[in-house]
Amino acid sequence: MIDYLLAFFAIFFADIFYTYYLKAVHEEQTVKASAWAVVVYVIAAVAIIEYNSNHMLLIPAAVGAFCGTFVGIKLRKR
Repeated sequence: MIDYLLAFFAIFFADIFYTYYLKAVHEEQTVKASAWAVVVYVIAAVAIIEYNSNHMLLIPAAVGAFCGTFVGIKLRKR
């Protein structure tokens, strides 16, 4: 069960942070975009390691991607 939660939340937060990465790239903030890229990469790598051993973890990862992007865009609009 913990693997499913880890896959969900890893991709959830990776997608939230990815929206901030895209904003920094769009605003040409080099250092900020680079820092966000590292954060997204490390978090996504954790998820990839998890679902590489159990392909059923792709389901919570996909749901986490949807929810993370949704929440990330909502936060940016505030």
